[in-house]
Amino acid sequence: MEKNTAKENGRGWVSSMAAMVAALECDYERLHELDDARPLEDADEIAEYAELNAAATIDGDLMDDANAALERIIESPFSLQVRGDWYSPGTMEKPDASEFEILLTTGGPALRIRGELDQHMQPSRAWLEYQDWGTGWTQYFEVEQDTLLSFSSCFYFGE
Repeated sequence: MEKNTAKENGRGWVSSMAAMVAALECDYERLHELDDARPLEDADEIAEYAELNAAATIDGDLMDDANAALERIIESPFSLQVRGDWYSPGTMEKPDASEFEILLTTGGPALRIRGELDQHMQPSRAWLEYQDWGTGWTQYFEVEQDTLLSFSSCFYFGE
């Protein structure tokens, strides 16, 4: 069976996105509290410290706080684009953006998050698509909607 590099790229990015979202949502106050109390002797605190440490780690780098995790997320895509709804030409009012695309990688393989924006310009629905040379965009289903929405919500889609 031939290896699907575009799908493998998607699998790797899903893992990285999940780690970035976990780091963003980590309880850094508790992590630093446990870090200051070291050496820990209570088994529950040792387990909690290990779990928080794992959650605060992205690709082997321990984040200092949620801002560091957010910065890692914001710097990760190749590009970010939006587009609006249909409207009648000649009207003064152009619609706000209603869809977004976060391009994660280009070429072969390429990977992007596409989605819809709500009235507040926040992601309301998202899906992941991959593509390789000579193939069309294909939806990647092995990803949690919550992960895609949490990751996508870190970006600003307004003017």
